[in-house]
Amino acid sequence: MSGKRRAGADLPIRDALGREDGNAIVEFVVLSAALLIPSLYLVLTLGNVQAAVFAADTISRDVARIHATENDPQRAAERAARHTEMVLEDHGLAPADVATIRCSEDPCATPGGSITARVRIQVPVPGLGPVLGETGPVAVGAEHAVQVDQYRAVP
Repeated sequence: MSGKRRAGADLPIRDALGREDGNAIVEFVVLSAALLIPSLYLVLTLGNVQAAVFAADTISRDVARIHATENDPQRAAERAARHTEMVLEDHGLAPADVATIRCSEDPCATPGGSITARVRIQVPVPGLGPVLGETGPVAVGAEHAVQVDQYRAVP
């Protein structure tokens, strides 16, 4: 045997295992994965919730305006349904009937009346669809009231 010793060649097993040569990269990778995966999941979930909040706010405001400006209640309901479907699709949410309308007068577009649109959207949780179903445990909502113009022409 030459005068040089190999590192760890004559060390007892306990001392050789206790050395930390080269373990930093392994610890970094394991800890990064352990912290990064839950962080990414949280960001995805919060992104879905925020998209649903934006969609609920937009739908409630626009549906109330549609019903306040449209004279024909059937046409207003059709326009509101199409608009709701478009907004949900734009925000990556499943199309559903999420809006309810409450009118102070009958018909809704009666001058001087008010129209309130209430929206409730169930937010899907990423990756847990098979366990929780299409709708998740989180629901967001919005409500918007619009005053019908008192001086509008009635057909």
